[in-house]
Amino acid sequence: MPVTLISVAAFLAVLFFPHLGHAAATGPATEFGPILLGLAILVLGAKLGGILVSRWGQPAVLGELLFGIALANLYPLFAGSAGIEFVRSNTILKFLAEVGVLLLLFDVGLEVDLRAFARVGPSAVWVALIGVVVPFFLGWGTAVWFLPDTPTLVHIFIGATLTATSVGITMRVLKDLGVTTSPEAQTILGAAILDDVLGLIVLAVVVGSITGATDGGGGVSIATISVIVLKAVSFFAATFVAGHLLSHRIVSLAAKSGQHGMLFVIGIALCFTLSYVAELIGLANIIGAFAAGVLLDPYGAGIRTRAEEATLRELLVPLSELLVPLFFVLMGLQVDLSTLVEPSALALGITLIVSAIVGKLVCGLGVVGPGIRRLAVGIGMIPRGEVGLIFAGIGARVMLEGEPM
Repeated sequence: MPVTLISVAAFLAVLFFPHLGHAAATGPATEFGPILLGLAILVLGAKLGGILVSRWGQPAVLGELLFGIALANLYPLFAGSAGIEFVRSNTILKFLAEVGVLLLLFDVGLEVDLRAFARVGPSAVWVALIGVVVPFFLGWGTAVWFLPDTPTLVHIFIGATLTATSVGITMRVLKDLGVTTSPEAQTILGAAILDDVLGLIVLAVVVGSITGATDGGGGVSIATISVIVLKAVSFFAATFVAGHLLSHRIVSLAAKSGQHGMLFVIGIALCFTLSYVAELIGLANIIGAFAAGVLLDPYGAGIRTRAEEATLRELLVPLSELLVPLFFVLMGLQVDLSTLVEPSALALGITLIVSAIVGKLVCGLGVVGPGIRRLAVGIGMIPRGEVGLIFAGIGARVMLEGEPM
């Protein structure tokens, strides 16, 4: 407790009296000092924000995001905008946040159980398909209506951001309610996992099309989309098959080394390698990270070696707790609340929220089995979270016609 109070006091002192931070940054460590100070403030602030909203029964990611928003919009009132601009645009902090995103998708992949699709049957498939198609076209239509002068790829990308359901938030809520074994919960979880896979494929298509247009490849065409979809499907299929065949052998190899933490090292290396391979073939790197998790643990069983007391997911926790919140804080730092004063921006945001809710509620129509409440399934598919924010982050840094989307 004393250590926590000291950390909070130091955080508040630096936040509201930034000259202390500048003083600490002098001397031989000037080059990295401000970066380390910024990292300390962002990580601690993210944790405190997560703890605060968790006490209100909300997911920690909301607190991390709100901390970034508050910092971006309140800090300049006390200390000017120079410090915020440094943190917001620093390439090292951005890189660490990108690593956090890869770890997050890697962890989601480790949680996926491919057998869940077989258990819930066609209902999950239909729910997932509707949950991708309807929000996508609602978001696209909304963007066309409010942003008629922007390129078509911008409209498509906005539609794509509405497709993904948050598996993490959905799982947390169902656990808290104690209904994870109910038919509705099984359908929701199976559909949400497939929903994320389909959403990542949509992301691959959109980002690939934008890259093609930027490189002079002619923009969107059926041929271009077909090639990207084929790449994404083939990549996922190859990793799923490899996971079924090689997962046990990889764990055995790590166990035979006799080295503590070898499975963790292999997992991280595979995550980064497949992320690189995904980028190499024109897909988003987060797709490779997700596929690496599925490859290592295709049935979500929680892999570990005999020498390890913790599973690979548990071994990831310390690193994830440091880097994943950093991404969401930096996402919050990009939000300028003053833009909501503009009626057009506010109307666009409200319409997108309504489209996102309606687009998932209609998922319930995809339930084909008897005895499953369609409304409960539709409501269970509404949560958005980490993947949707990742989509937004990618959109913020992807260049189209020489400008960020």
